[in-house]
Amino acid sequence: MALDNDLDVKMFFKIPDRFMIETPIGTYNPDWAVYLTKNGEEKLYFILETKGSTSFMYLRTKEQLKIHCGKQHFKALENGVELRVATNWKQVKAVL
Repeated sequence: MALDNDLDVKMFFKIPDRFMIETPIGTYNPDWAVYLTKNGEEKLYFILETKGSTSFMYLRTKEQLKIHCGKQHFKALENGVELRVATNWKQVKAVL
């Protein structure tokens, strides 16, 4: 796994099923959390949701809605955090 081989990643872990986020379409359980070093600072930056594609055409309706709700959630917080969709760690890390 790419996270295992990235020296900046201090830890990553599967989030327990009991951790739920309320959304307009029901509860949501993110897949992963990643703790890494960026610019000399160690911090939990984001939660990853693993998908096989970034194209909405290839995602189930429920998955499309989860992504939409997540984007709207972070937009409403107005703190500069943005949800981005990617299929691999290299894509994610490139935009950090």
